Amino acid sequence: MTPEDVLQCAPNPSTSLLVDLKPSLRARLLNAAFRRLVKERPIRSFDVEGARRLIAHVDRWLGMGGHARRIPADAAGIDAEWITGRAPPGRRTLLYLHGGGFMMRSPRLHARLIARLCELLGARALMPWYRLAPEHPLPAAHEDCFQAYAWLRAQGCRAEDIVVAGDSAGGLLVLATLQRIRDAGLPAPACGVLFSPGFDLSAVDAAAAAAANDPLISTELLNLLKRIVVAPIDPHDPAISPCAGSLAGLPPLLIQVGSTEALLDQSRKAAAMARAAGGHVELQVWPHMPHVFQAATWLPEAQRALAMVRTFVDAQAPR
Repeated sequence: MTPEDVLQCAPNPSTSLLVDLKPSLRARLLNAAFRRLVKERPIRSFDVEGARRLIAHVDRWLGMGGHARRIPADAAGIDAEWITGRAPPGRRTLLYLHGGGFMMRSPRLHARLIARLCELLGARALMPWYRLAPEHPLPAAHEDCFQAYAWLRAQGCRAEDIVVAGDSAGGLLVLATLQRIRDAGLPAPACGVLFSPGFDLSAVDAAAAAAANDPLISTELLNLLKRIVVAPIDPHDPAISPCAGSLAGLPPLLIQVGSTEALLDQSRKAAAMARAAGGHVELQVWPHMPHVFQAATWLPEAQRALAMVRTFVDAQAPR
C-alpha cells in the first residue's frame, strides 16, 4: 500500500495516519549515519558555537546539489531570501520558516528542500532569516516571522495563495505565526505544512527523555535548547509556546513526523488540540524516519512525503 492509498482510505481529513511502509535501505543507512556522525559525536562542551559548527557540518553534507535559485531580499528590515526551483513559479507563495532550535541555520540544506517544494507546488518561496537566540531571545523570532507574512501581504500576495511551512523549531514558528495572524485579524493563509515540529517549549524535558530512540536529536541538544532558549523565557506564555494558547480558528494543517522522533508526542498533542478546537488537521507518522527526513530529497520516503504535501496543498488552494 502506498501513502496515497492510505490517505484515500482515511475516514476523514483529520484522521491520524501511520504510513504503513517499511523503511527503505537508504533510510536505514541515513539513520545509521546520523547516529554515528551526528548524535554520538563526542562533544566535551556542548555550547551554542559547538552546535552551530555541528549543524554547519550537516549542512555541507546534506545540502550538496539541488537546483535552488536564491536571491537576497529585505522583508521590511528582515534579511530574507527568495528561493525558486527549476520550474517557473505560479501564483503561489511559500513562506518557509527554517528550523535549527532557534539558534542555528543551515542555508544550503533548507534551500534545497524549499526549491523542491517550489517545483512541486508551483510556487516561489520567501525564507526569512529571523533573529536567533541567545543573541535575540524569544519572541524575537516569532515577531520576525509574523512581520514577514505581513510584508508578503503588503507586496500584493493574496492570503489564499500563501502557504506557511516550516520544520522543527520552524514548525513551532508556523503555528505561532498562524496564531498571530488570527489574533491580528489578518486574512489567513491557505494552509500550514509542518515537518517534525516542536510545539510546546514547556515539554523539553519530556522530549529529552524520549530522545534515546531518535536517530538524530540527542538529549544533549535538547538540554542545550532548554538552557539557552527556554530558560530566559516563560515556556507557558501563549505568545511564545503555541500549545499554551488557543488553536481555534487556524487554517488547515498538515503535520509529518517520524515514529521514533523525540518530538512525536508534541505533534500528537497539537493535532489533538487543533481538532478539539474544530480545526482540520492531517497527522502523518512515518515509521523510523529521522528528524526532517523530507530534506533528504533522495530518500524514497521523502519523495512520497513531499508528493503528499502537494496533494494536501492542492486540496486547500487549487492551482
